[in-house]
Amino acid sequence: MSTPIVALGTWITESDDPRIGVLWDGSEDYPEDLEFVLAVARKQCEEFAPALAEDAPVPDNYVAAQVLQTRALVRAGVTGSGDQAGGYGETVVVYPLDWTVKALLRPRKGRPYFGGRRADA
Repeated sequence: MSTPIVALGTWITESDDPRIGVLWDGSEDYPEDLEFVLAVARKQCEEFAPALAEDAPVPDNYVAAQVLQTRALVRAGVTGSGDQAGGYGETVVVYPLDWTVKALLRPRKGRPYFGGRRADA
């Protein structure tokens, strides 16, 4: 079996893309059904993230967000009452985009605050 060629700077569209396994160890349990969920997660990420230029490469953080959102969507359909399913101990956040995915798509920008009086207050 050959390793698929991966076009970096692109969204994930195939379930055999090796980038999926980097962030989601349990992805191999869902090999034939991931294309649809990947497409849905991509659409959700595109709607939430700042828009990219027409021919701009997809940043790695957008792709990571797509994988994490795909995992959340898949796990939301099979989780039990304890919000945990599978042998990997994965938990499910029931929000459309959890805070981790949102942070990957729209990182917080700002100055660190260490206490005392804020300069802008």
